[in-house]
Amino acid sequence: MIEIKIDFHVHTQWSHDAFGDLSEISRWARFKGIDVVVVTDHEKITLSKPEVFNSVKFIPGIEVKTIYGHVLGVDIRGALDMEFLKDNPVDAIHESGGISVLAHPFDTSRGKKPQRSMKIDAIEVINASVLLFNFNFRQSRAYAKMLGLPETAGSDSHMPPTVGDAFVEVEDTDFDGAMRSVIKGRGRVFGRPTSMANKIKLNLLRLTKRSHSSFIVKQDSHK
Repeated sequence: MIEIKIDFHVHTQWSHDAFGDLSEISRWARFKGIDVVVVTDHEKITLSKPEVFNSVKFIPGIEVKTIYGHVLGVDIRGALDMEFLKDNPVDAIHESGGISVLAHPFDTSRGKKPQRSMKIDAIEVINASVLLFNFNFRQSRAYAKMLGLPETAGSDSHMPPTVGDAFVEVEDTDFDGAMRSVIKGRGRVFGRPTSMANKIKLNLLRLTKRSHSSFIVKQDSHK
């Protein structure tokens, strides 16, 4: 058995508000001791299959905004019906062979209150990027215990230096088995709030990106 660390919630440059490709992310993941990264870009599947960069395994996933709040599809193994996903996120994720995780359920700035009726597989109890870190951790953990669901943790990273700010550690024989072991409740969650310095850096990058996009649009409109 080996200890495997998984960051369940990471965005790449293919999310409109994020930065960094898989190679950059893998270097930071290795630096922080992360073995597996789940790529959960907004409303899209970036990876069609698992990939490995610098000994870090990247798993296909997605983050989708739903009537229940934000839901992660983790370890997507087949075609995902994007239309079905909008109204039936959990069923659509399950049909694709994936695992459904309710993301940052008590972050009032980014979702709705969780619903007991969801057939969700796990609750993200640690999200490093939420505003009220300790409040969200306490509430999410209590909710997971109330429902008898396993816990996950993710950095919700939007730039490479913040990868690994939260993760799940699990003992298993290989990476594929580790993912399923977490959903069986065998993982241990760890995390800390993303630093204020990195939050400021991310916002500056976003402002620069928006300014550049606006400049391109203006230039095109004058052609």
